[in-house]
Amino acid sequence: MLAAERHQAIVTRVLERGAVRVAQLAREFAVTEETIRRDLEKLDGEGKLRRTHGGAVPLGDDRHETPLEIREAVQTLEKRAIAHVAARHIIEGDVIALDASSTAQAVARDLPNIAVTVVTNSIAVASSLMDRGRVRVFLCGGMMDGPSRSMVGPIAEQFLAKFNIKKAFVSCQGLDLERGLSVTADEHASIKRRMMDLAEKVYVVVDSSKFGVKAVEFFGEIGEVDVIIVDDGVEKNAVDALKGMGVEVEVAAVAR
Repeated sequence: MLAAERHQAIVTRVLERGAVRVAQLAREFAVTEETIRRDLEKLDGEGKLRRTHGGAVPLGDDRHETPLEIREAVQTLEKRAIAHVAARHIIEGDVIALDASSTAQAVARDLPNIAVTVVTNSIAVASSLMDRGRVRVFLCGGMMDGPSRSMVGPIAEQFLAKFNIKKAFVSCQGLDLERGLSVTADEHASIKRRMMDLAEKVYVVVDSSKFGVKAVEFFGEIGEVDVIIVDDGVEKNAVDALKGMGVEVEVAAVAR
């Protein structure tokens, strides 16, 4: 990974998680802690984050969703691998819900042109499926959230309840083995929670960088999840712990 790519990924993590630690970033990017400290100093000087003792936090008190175009540019190989595995779980006749995550968008791109119904709050997901003649797509109404290219709020959540959702595919910005699934923005936590409540089966599609992270707001417990699909960067002890909680875990091999 080039330094510029690492810098962009660091900024994204800071925005998503609310705070990052030097040691954690060093492990995730496989570089030295001194390299991360230099990165954080540079990004602080550029006004992209605020350096703290041992880590960094966002500038100000931003609790908004990270823009989709930034999220799409991070962990792209991992998301593609996860999406390929997730798409195999979707069969003819399914009614599925896809959230507004960049990983869910990758799932939509990998979805074959089969007779399924997709309910989503993501404008990007709906747009990516426009040319699939056999896929019926329903886009939630509600309030538009520009940065995430999605619909949120009570109207969007009420719309979801009109459907008999068989499978929900949701992602998160943090997965903590004790606390569960979390995101930065309240409105996104709420609609992901609604998808989970309505679905017969819940799939969490999440890249390994989110493991051990606690974002601002929790929206679901691990025990409420049926299947977690994650890339092969995940630590074995985390997979074992999830399986011990009764969760099916599928590890997607990443083509590097």
